[in-house]
Amino acid sequence: MEKRALLALILSVLVLLFWEYYFTPYQPQQPSKESKSVESTDQKKLPEKPSLDNFPPGDTTSIRPFTEAAPKMEKWIVKTPIYEAEIVDRGARISSIKLLRYRAFLGKDAPPMELISVQPLGYFPGSVDLLKNQKLYLATHSYKGPSEREIILKDGEERSVKFYALVGEKVLIEKTYLWRSNTYMADMEVRVKNISSEPIEDRIGLSFYFMPYQKDEPSYNISQLAYYGNKSFNALDMKELKKEMKTVSAPVDWIGYQNNYFLQALIPETDEKYQIVGRIVDDKDSVVQLVYLSESFNLKPQEDKVWKFKFYTGPKEMSELKKSGYKLVASIDYGWVGFLAKPLLYLLKWLYSFTHNYGVAIIILTIVVKLVCWPLTDKSYQSMKKMKQIQPLINQIREKYKDDREKLNQELMNLYRTYKVNPMGGCLPILLQIPIFFALYRMLYSAVELRHQPFCLWITDLTAPDRLNIGFSIPYLGGLPVLTLLMGATMFIQQKMSPSPGDPRQEKIMLLMPIVFTVLFINFPSGLVLYWFVNNILSIAQQYWIERSSKE
Repeated sequence: MEKRALLALILSVLVLLFWEYYFTPYQPQQPSKESKSVESTDQKKLPEKPSLDNFPPGDTTSIRPFTEAAPKMEKWIVKTPIYEAEIVDRGARISSIKLLRYRAFLGKDAPPMELISVQPLGYFPGSVDLLKNQKLYLATHSYKGPSEREIILKDGEERSVKFYALVGEKVLIEKTYLWRSNTYMADMEVRVKNISSEPIEDRIGLSFYFMPYQKDEPSYNISQLAYYGNKSFNALDMKELKKEMKTVSAPVDWIGYQNNYFLQALIPETDEKYQIVGRIVDDKDSVVQLVYLSESFNLKPQEDKVWKFKFYTGPKEMSELKKSGYKLVASIDYGWVGFLAKPLLYLLKWLYSFTHNYGVAIIILTIVVKLVCWPLTDKSYQSMKKMKQIQPLINQIREKYKDDREKLNQELMNLYRTYKVNPMGGCLPILLQIPIFFALYRMLYSAVELRHQPFCLWITDLTAPDRLNIGFSIPYLGGLPVLTLLMGATMFIQQKMSPSPGDPRQEKIMLLMPIVFTVLFINFPSGLVLYWFVNNILSIAQQYWIERSSKE
């Protein structure tokens, strides 16, 4: 392999790693040029203070007193084997959804993962407004519900829970939830009936609220709005959302809030030309409001209208998302390496079914990938070795024909043919392995299956950085990144065993690579570091075996 080509290849991989880790989560996919589903407020010419005709102001002012008086609110609790949901009478809104199979943080006493993260601030999702009759305060009106306050669903069961409110002798609002015991998908039906003697012309706004699932989110796991529509997945840039609200026009398969591990998605089941608007309502706590805006409707006295929705509130586990349908599986977005990452995830889960330890499963997966890539790695190593052997001859030709570019290339090609060396033989096998590496990289840092999963000893969470508690805090690190340091050491040994490029300056640069990678990996999830560490050990063993075989 040409020494400059090798150096350029390694630097390119390094840059790609850095970019993927630190910048990709902040760069959501943009809609195609043909799609007009996302429009800025400039395009829609929304006023600075939205009027009643185009956007509801929401319940951000009226809801806080009810939050302070939370113990006085009436509550209904739905218990299933996989989650617990809580509805309050004020607006018949969802005040809590706890995932019983997932924990909020690592620890024996950690509570279940709460997906209604805005709960402490009082922005309960599922509130309904009438845009032209907001003084009715439907979002915080007290609804009547069933007499049964605790509903327990056994495996395979489902139950409808209906709430209603008579408001100002003008409208009857009914909200019906359908909860299921073995899925994170639920149904919501909103019915508005005109009980007055006058016709009503209005629009409904159904509001959901979100905020980051984690206080100090790592750069690879940012919470953001996303949707699937026009056969493509799109994520909205949260920085842009702070500057201006965004409008998504019908139709969409789903729209919601997500990070790598969890998803809350709204699925409209209507043919009307609705709009869904996203905006920041509390910049300090990054609270996002997502509002479904219906078409304008006219109701004669005693006439009603119904809107149907589904919503998914659960983990981004491949099997659960596929079971739920509605293209929710598209929320697991591995980018350009998705065609490899998803099969690797299936293989990892299959291995886990035997090992019952995802750390061991990662080791076995690394061995399998190494065996698949063994012929390519072997060919690359042999090519680099041959290039090293003829390096003195290459230097002589370059010195002799340094002023004649055409003759230089001609003589170099003759030399390669004579010694049967392909100058790109070392690069091409490595290039073919790059998609596999990035597929593993994207899969391991974003798989909810690895969240809070231990390996051994001090590694208790494969999605958290590797840290060993040594009795005192290390500045900027906390604990000692033992596995990361071991990874850097094995990379240094591997580099020393690799054929020299022949240029002392480049040799020094190549030996700096383990240091650079160690610094880069120091905050990576330990599952990724484990993969790279095992891969280095296998590469060292392979190089030793090849070197020994060539001497015999």
